[in-house]
Amino acid sequence: MQAPLKVGDIIREEWINILRDRRLFAILLLVPLMYTALFGYLYSHQRVTDIHTVIYDGDNSQLSRQIIQSFDQTDTFAITDQVHTESGVEQAIEKGEAEAGVIIPNDFSMRIKHGENVPILTLIDGSNMLISNAATKAASQVVTTLGYSVSTYNMEQRGMNNTQILSTFAPTPFRVRVLYNPTFNYSHFLVYGLIGAILQQVLLLGVSLTITRDKEKGVWLRFAQWRLLPWRIAYAKIAPYFLIGIVNTFMVFILSLYGFHLPFNGQLLPVATLALAFTFALLGIGYLASLFSGNQVAATQITMLIAVPSFLLSGFTWPFEAMPSALYVVGHMLPLTYFLDAIREIFIKGHGFISVWRDCVVLGLMGLVCFFLSFILTPFVLKEATSNEEIVPTSPTVPM
Repeated sequence: MQAPLKVGDIIREEWINILRDRRLFAILLLVPLMYTALFGYLYSHQRVTDIHTVIYDGDNSQLSRQIIQSFDQTDTFAITDQVHTESGVEQAIEKGEAEAGVIIPNDFSMRIKHGENVPILTLIDGSNMLISNAATKAASQVVTTLGYSVSTYNMEQRGMNNTQILSTFAPTPFRVRVLYNPTFNYSHFLVYGLIGAILQQVLLLGVSLTITRDKEKGVWLRFAQWRLLPWRIAYAKIAPYFLIGIVNTFMVFILSLYGFHLPFNGQLLPVATLALAFTFALLGIGYLASLFSGNQVAATQITMLIAVPSFLLSGFTWPFEAMPSALYVVGHMLPLTYFLDAIREIFIKGHGFISVWRDCVVLGLMGLVCFFLSFILTPFVLKEATSNEEIVPTSPTVPM
């Protein structure tokens, strides 16, 4: 008679499987730290600098050289070349030789002297949003500052003295106040989002293999005696991954705060609640995917379909208001959306439970729905597997 299964034995067996599979062990415990270190180091300069920039100077005057010097003196732009035609600027950007280009029109200073409104054209490679945002902002600041110089130059050419220039040209008072990230620090904005994405991907991958591994080994049917207690199967299989998920979350945040000095303006208790809810949701999704997958490859493919687009659809780098309605709906079905929203509220803005409780509730409901579906369908999956096991082809009898 087969001995009854014990939850402790299954948990111990799952730990043995994790420790024996060196690749899985490395993915679960080392990859989050490795990616956190990579992302933190990647954005350690805190903002985009030294954007390769080409210049076309069609004027070659004192004023145009002043313009070039103004661009070159900023930290954002690094002038790498001067081309001889306007089309050469566009070609340099198309070839990837530069990310930005500045075109000073022919006879610029002379036309300014005659009162023409001649614009300085700035071309920016928009394929990288971080570069385009930084270049657009910096170019706007340079051109705005140069606006006074150009106006002064024009008035001087008309014979006006400094007193007349100051009385004629009065800059509009302007003041900017940026909340939460006044220095436009990209590490504060992006690294937390990338950390959430890798935490999700690693945990989904690990959990999605927990049942398919047993199916491939041919030991899945041992759970038939727990067919009426499907929660026991789920608990025994995911308990190690729950612990790993919580440990990973806190380890990568500790590395981010103390290793790369990312901001933490909130409280620990909301972070702990969020980590529990996020891990619970991922476990539910991964377990459900593993239950319906025939092998580890299929389970991995299903979870990657969820994990890979999550960061782009989470609203973290691109606002939901700018998304098509279909993607807006899809984005709000992903756990990473609510996790990153709460992370931004806690870590960057310093908000507490009032701002993140809805995110935690939604994540908890995602996990509950997935586990509920798993508990309902587990008996049928086991019954189907048992039926397939019992169907054994018989050989025809050979007469003697």
